[in-house]
Amino acid sequence: MRSWKYADMLRGLRGKPETSADLILAADAMVYVAELAPVLAEARRVLAAGGLFAFTTETHDGDGVIVGEGRRYAHSSAHVRACVESAGLKLAHLENLSARNEENVPVPGLVVVATKA
Repeated sequence: MRSWKYADMLRGLRGKPETSADLILAADAMVYVAELAPVLAEARRVLAAGGLFAFTTETHDGDGVIVGEGRRYAHSSAHVRACVESAGLKLAHLENLSARNEENVPVPGLVVVATKA
């Protein structure tokens, strides 16, 4: 499911030199990523010290990752926290906030900001 977008993200990050970015923004893009760890690890490599990786994702009340009704991945907040930490980033902000409406109803989501020490 939509693996080409995931591959494009990784390819794009892998094409950047180490410590070359102060900010990486993935707004409404991580909904196409089942496994956050590889993207977060590449983001950490590309970020300069003090750099920020900000992203949104859909969420759910359970554990881990599911495919939601809209056929996009939804990540639990605990799963996002664990992935950020395992990538060696520090969670600076995590908020339950919808990034998108579907049929005039907010889709449950997270706004995440992680930083590289």
